[in-house]
Amino acid sequence: MIRRAFTLIEIIITIAITGILSVGMFKAFEAITLRSEKAKILTTLSIDSQTALDQISILLYDRAPMSVQGCDTNGHCEPLDGTLYTKTLLKWNGLASESYLAGDYSSFVDMNRSNYATATLYTPDTSKTAIENTQTAKWGSFNWANNDIALVFSGSFDEGNANVYPISMTSDNTIVFNVTPPTTIYEKYNLVDTGYAVVRGEHLPVKNATCITALGISNAALDNTLFLFDDYRPWKGESFCADTANQAGKVSILSTNVNAFRAQMINGTIRLAIDTNRSVRGGNLVRLSKQKVVF
Repeated sequence: MIRRAFTLIEIIITIAITGILSVGMFKAFEAITLRSEKAKILTTLSIDSQTALDQISILLYDRAPMSVQGCDTNGHCEPLDGTLYTKTLLKWNGLASESYLAGDYSSFVDMNRSNYATATLYTPDTSKTAIENTQTAKWGSFNWANNDIALVFSGSFDEGNANVYPISMTSDNTIVFNVTPPTTIYEKYNLVDTGYAVVRGEHLPVKNATCITALGISNAALDNTLFLFDDYRPWKGESFCADTANQAGKVSILSTNVNAFRAQMINGTIRLAIDTNRSVRGGNLVRLSKQKVVF
């Protein structure tokens, strides 16, 4: 005799097995989706952090020797290999040579033709007009008397010193100091025309400064945003993004979701590190750390 229907117990068992398989498939699908989401976030964090490190390292390549410093939240600054302060901000002066063509200025002083009695330096193969034209094109205006450009001595092997001297030039390629001249003259020098600073939002001197609020960043995201400040001249007393009379420069976002940024000087090289994280469903965090060495 052939049965034409299932018994109740068979139907119940079939439904139970189907339910168990469905739960297992759902869990497997959820795990696959979560892994895919984590991989996508990890890729995004990797690209963002690498891009930020590359941009900082490119700017540091054209740094004035001895100008790189780390500062704490109270504004105390020292060289990166110093141990007095907890460094939360990286800053340096950028060489003007990044904006010049070869032959615009030589970076060397003719020690024989310079006048030490009057503290004037003769620099051969340097064009006063080229400097003026380049600075005007970069900044929109330029005035030697306003200390718009400054000199740093590099020394033969870029040891020099950290002092910055605003200068003027005469038509015969002679450098004249706008401030008290240095007591020691080096043969090699560089011109600087801008300052740079990198800091996370958590350690900004003024979090509600106009330059920051204009970016429209939410309060929740501000602390973990990494900022780059440039186009300000600290030797003129200018500050970056502090809502003061001397505020100057521009600000841009290097990266978001940055929970730590570190810069150290080790064996003459600058070691940069960025730690990033983002949450996925369920509150789990995807974390990534990247480092880069700048010579």
